[in-house]
Amino acid sequence: MTAIFPTLFRRVRVSRTERVAVIRNGQYDRLLGPGRHLVWTFGAEVDLVTYDLRRVTERIARSDVLPDALPGTRVVAVEGTEIAIVRVDEVVHDVLMPGRYRVWEAVEGVTITPVDVFTEPQPLGARDRMGDAVGPYCSEATATSGQAVVLLHDRQPVRSLPPGRYRVWKAGPYELVPVSLALDVVEPAAQDLMTKDEVPVRIKAAVSTRIVDPVQSLREPRHASQVYGAVQLALREVLAAHTLDGLIEARESLSTDLLARVREALPEVGVAVEAAYVKDVILSAETKALVSRVTLARKEAEALAITRREEVASTRQQANTAKVLAANPVLLRLKELEALSEIASRIDKLVVVGSPDVISGTVVRAIGDVLEA
Repeated sequence: MTAIFPTLFRRVRVSRTERVAVIRNGQYDRLLGPGRHLVWTFGAEVDLVTYDLRRVTERIARSDVLPDALPGTRVVAVEGTEIAIVRVDEVVHDVLMPGRYRVWEAVEGVTITPVDVFTEPQPLGARDRMGDAVGPYCSEATATSGQAVVLLHDRQPVRSLPPGRYRVWKAGPYELVPVSLALDVVEPAAQDLMTKDEVPVRIKAAVSTRIVDPVQSLREPRHASQVYGAVQLALREVLAAHTLDGLIEARESLSTDLLARVREALPEVGVAVEAAYVKDVILSAETKALVSRVTLARKEAEALAITRREEVASTRQQANTAKVLAANPVLLRLKELEALSEIASRIDKLVVVGSPDVISGTVVRAIGDVLEA
């Protein structure tokens, strides 16, 4: 009897979080609840299918033999344009894709909310949050003053969304694309160009841009290349309009000229150019040497001209002084005495050679001349 018993029955133990369906000869027989069970297997092909209640729902396949009116369950149908959010005690548990599902009523606090994925997204409330279980099925984006969010329908930009947080479902036709509205700096590589007088120079520029039409910028995905090309074209035009001397002298006005030409060359791609800068004008070694020679020659000529001008002014001043002295002998004598005084101040010791009478007479005459003056 002991050897025969296992061929007649199967022992089944069902936990509180499980249900076991008995399938006899391909047909549903009964559902086993928590506890220990003996299942009669003699003369039949018996399959035992275990269901985990912690999953809350079970997708009903076409080959499923369990009846819709299975005790302790209910059937939920998710339409082709919908998904369903499964919550347990207000906490998001799972997302149901289109199909039919069996919900275990033994799990308390279960709510299933259908969502139409073809409905345009609306701003979400502060408490409308989804858990990690929903992450693979949806995407979110937030529109702020510094970031726009563009709504795409079938991968085509539709419009920019007002400030707020939005969610779209990946099963639907909508997508959310964040677009930064912050200032961006574009720095094309340095270019070797020719000036108006055919002098080769290397010039490097930078422009500050900002996206002002997010929808248009997505319709023109190569807007960064458009800006890059506009800067290169504008640089060629700027250099073609200036000689080397004019380029060096008009360094500050080059940026203004560059900005105007970039704006004129840039097509409508949803991007505005707010500023342009000529960062570097680089000359070759040969050109630098030539410019240095020209500059040195110019400075030498300027220095010589200044020297000649000062000499002429000094000569003219001396001529005027001579005229004044010639017209006034007393003033001439005073200048002579000043000159003698200056000479005398430089003499440490004076030795006068002669007889006392001659020396005394000379001193008396000198004192008389001073008193008369």
